[in-house]
Amino acid sequence: MVMLVVFPDRYVGSTFTGVKIWALNVLPSLLPFFFLTALLSGTGNLIKTTAALSPVTRFLYKTDGLTAYAQIMSFLSGYPIGVKIAADMYNGGLTTSRNVTKMSAFCSTSGPLFIVGSVGTAMFGNKTAGLIMLAAHLLSSVLCGVLFRFLPYDNAIKALEKGKTPDNVLYESIYSAVISVALVGGFIAIFYTFASILSDIGVFTPLTYLLSPVIGGTNAEGVALGLIECTFACRKFAEKVTPLSVSLACGAISFGGLSVWCQSLIYLNKAHADIKIFALSKLLHTALSFLICYAAGVVLL
Repeated sequence: MVMLVVFPDRYVGSTFTGVKIWALNVLPSLLPFFFLTALLSGTGNLIKTTAALSPVTRFLYKTDGLTAYAQIMSFLSGYPIGVKIAADMYNGGLTTSRNVTKMSAFCSTSGPLFIVGSVGTAMFGNKTAGLIMLAAHLLSSVLCGVLFRFLPYDNAIKALEKGKTPDNVLYESIYSAVISVALVGGFIAIFYTFASILSDIGVFTPLTYLLSPVIGGTNAEGVALGLIECTFACRKFAEKVTPLSVSLACGAISFGGLSVWCQSLIYLNKAHADIKIFALSKLLHTALSFLICYAAGVVLL
């Protein structure tokens, strides 16, 4: 609060940048999917749309087709739609909290609009780098699902309770979508500003001091910023395009930062999911995506 009062111009600008990132990159991709998911859940048609995907998910993850829907929607639109869909399924009586826990291990990803458009093309100025990051990010998510397939999963899908469908499902779906996407925007703006303040007061200095001899000063700053907000981190990594900087950006996107974690935990807590599984999977996702992206980047960049 002191920093905001003393340097209002700087941090108003940071907040505005966060809002702009949300408005241009997040809002267009999330809002339609939030609405359609709420509509499918509210009308009870979600099971029908995912039945054909069950053979694939049983083979990969030992789950039913509902998990495929959550993962595909997460692949298409990004944070935090995967875990929100899983939580909506729980709230709609379609699945259990144990199933939401397992879904959280591989249904939490960023999307192509952000990775290829915002990070690869706009920040790095290299669409190929964006495509490499996207492939590594999504592939590592699938691998996380395979590695966590041992987690228990309740195969019997609960039937929707009679009378649970809203009286005005269209209104309820739009209302839910607008509130959810606005909440995401608030998190992005606040944590973008928060990362700026922490950087300015030197909170990240010890970490950057330790990492600088290994990965360079700019990349070290990016890693520190990525603990709070991945967009801020990617801007720092993009100052120099190398296989290492691209891979670190991919890892930061997979980790998500405190901003993405808090967005996800809102929905996971409502579904009574085990947060430890989500946290462990994000760390594994980060490591896998970094390694895959680096291997590909050395060859293709």
